[in-house]
Amino acid sequence: MKNLENISSSLLIEEIQRRFLEREATIKDMNTMMKKMEEINKKLLKAEENKSKFMSIIKNEFNNPLASMLSLSNSLLSSTQDEKVAFIGQTIQEEALLLNFQINNIIIAAEIESGTLDLQSQNSDFKDMVLQLKEDLKYPIQNKNSQLKLKISTENDFALDTEKVYRILINLVSNSIEFSPKGSIVEVNIFEEIDDFKILVKDYGEGIEDAEKEKIFNRFYQAHSGMNRAHRGQGLGLSVVKDLVNFMDGTIKFDSKVDTYTIFEVTLPKLSKENAIFGDDFMFNNEGINEF
Repeated sequence: MKNLENISSSLLIEEIQRRFLEREATIKDMNTMMKKMEEINKKLLKAEENKSKFMSIIKNEFNNPLASMLSLSNSLLSSTQDEKVAFIGQTIQEEALLLNFQINNIIIAAEIESGTLDLQSQNSDFKDMVLQLKEDLKYPIQNKNSQLKLKISTENDFALDTEKVYRILINLVSNSIEFSPKGSIVEVNIFEEIDDFKILVKDYGEGIEDAEKEKIFNRFYQAHSGMNRAHRGQGLGLSVVKDLVNFMDGTIKFDSKVDTYTIFEVTLPKLSKENAIFGDDFMFNNEGINEF
């Protein structure tokens, strides 16, 4: 009986020692894993920092020469009466505006993919926004002989991310012009509600077939593809719009009938004015509806 007790005690001690050693080994492995995870985290943080720096460099490297090209083409057009020189200046300006539009979409898409996009709350003037829209899209408007009907209805001042809202607006309007026949009308209506504001863009063009409706927000998707496709671009516009709307916690919906109309409705929440950048040139018209 005593031997059995001694054996049991001995086995018990051995088992305790074994488990203690296993626990030490487990703790050691966990410490090793923690160190590796800390190293990986540092590398990820460094990678994110490099992404932000890279995107900033790319923006400057593209935006600065494009701004110079647009400025020089404007100077050329305003200072010459020679038809050939004017034609060259206009061609440079048209291609520079198109390139600027496409590059901005590429940069936004890259920022979305890399997670480097941030939200900026600032004073926004829709009047200036639509005037800039007409300037940036003046050649597509001229080439299609399109008519823009723009309405802005506001009663109160509010903050939003101007750059991202403008990117949504210009992509929707550009898309409507592109897929509408010559001489067609594109209607833009911007108005505010209590906690949000809406952007409605309607055209009377090709419309969207039922088979395409689930695909139009896909990255690089184009309804007309192949070597003989009728429309320029990379198929980024609507995907950028959808991603930006989601990023700002908004909603987007559309309705379309083939060869009749297409209407997009974007709803975005108003941002807090506490951290917004407001200047003295605030130009919201509080008298109701502005037509341009």
